[in-house]
Amino acid sequence: MQLSLPLSETTAPPGDGVVFVRHRRARRYILRVLHDGRVRVTLPRWGVKREAHAFVEANRAWIDHHRKRVETRLRERPPLDRKAQAALRRRAERELPAQLLSLADAHDISVTRVSIRNQRTRWGSCSPSGTITLNWRLIQTPEFVREYVLIHELMHRRELNHSRRFWRLVAAACPRMSDARAWLKEEGKTLWPDAD
Repeated sequence: MQLSLPLSETTAPPGDGVVFVRHRRARRYILRVLHDGRVRVTLPRWGVKREAHAFVEANRAWIDHHRKRVETRLRERPPLDRKAQAALRRRAERELPAQLLSLADAHDISVTRVSIRNQRTRWGSCSPSGTITLNWRLIQTPEFVREYVLIHELMHRRELNHSRRFWRLVAAACPRMSDARAWLKEEGKTLWPDAD
């Protein structure tokens, strides 16, 4: 869920809903339909805006399809107002640490501290000292997704990287790992309206 930081950003004429972002490490033009229906076009360093516009037009059917999906999601899950967001954050602070510590105990893993934050690009993180930080937005995910993220962070206490050994540990502890990863990839971005 890491988002790249742009080198520079320009927006197409108002109403078009297309944002162009140049990224120094991009190797090709990339399209992404954002949570609000805008389209972000990432240009490689050598990219030309005229070609980027042509890329958008060539992919108009794909864009329209994904914009319709975004509209459907917005109808099903409208953005949270401040009051609802604050209530969810309080609930996350009550429930997530307890759930994490219960899983830690079940897997015989020590955790020095659990914190709940408003992380902008991550669902969670684990420090070498044993502090696990969780994103409050996890409280909005299905139980199997939440469990996967918690186990993912806990397994970093055994393997502080994303090696094959790490993924084997996660898969052994979380039978629905593949389903959870697919959910996060497809639905998770709808919980990050302020991250785009």
